[in-house]
Amino acid sequence: MKYLRPLLATSAMTLLLACADPSIHYDYDAKTPFSSYQSYAWQMAPQGTGRAEAFDNAIVSGRVQRAVEAELGAKGFRQDRDSPSPDFLVTYYPLREPSRSQQVHLGLGFGMGPLGIGVGAPIGDPHREAVAGIVLEIQDFRSRTIIWRATAEGALQGSDSPEEADTDVNAAVHNMLKRFPPGK
Repeated sequence: MKYLRPLLATSAMTLLLACADPSIHYDYDAKTPFSSYQSYAWQMAPQGTGRAEAFDNAIVSGRVQRAVEAELGAKGFRQDRDSPSPDFLVTYYPLREPSRSQQVHLGLGFGMGPLGIGVGAPIGDPHREAVAGIVLEIQDFRSRTIIWRATAEGALQGSDSPEEADTDVNAAVHNMLKRFPPGK
């Protein structure tokens, strides 16, 4: 029983880390007059910059686009498909980050006085898995400068069904855009 507690604690911690929400990071240009913005349009991620690479596919892109449009619409922004000059441009691209180890190590040791010995062994598959995320960039249409950016690390992985993927992406985009525009 004494040795079972550390094993159970390690297993519980591993399970909690696997179920963690995406990590959201954002930044913006504080000098931007966000309150003057009313309309937006989509802009494709530039090819060959690493932004449009990763595991982008039409299903994921559509899922993210629908979530972004719903969030921006709920905030009162209108999508301006036909206007030659919307207030801002929205760019989405998937992010494939450096791999993180999915391997767990189990160690066992004992000792008496100042002496001790221990042994450890890896448990599970030693492969490294890429962490897939979402990047949203908002660019001022006139100046063509990025004025707001958010990432949701880990938002595009771990879904077991299309319905779960929809829910995960909607939640990640909601958490990203709840900080846009800043100050509201």
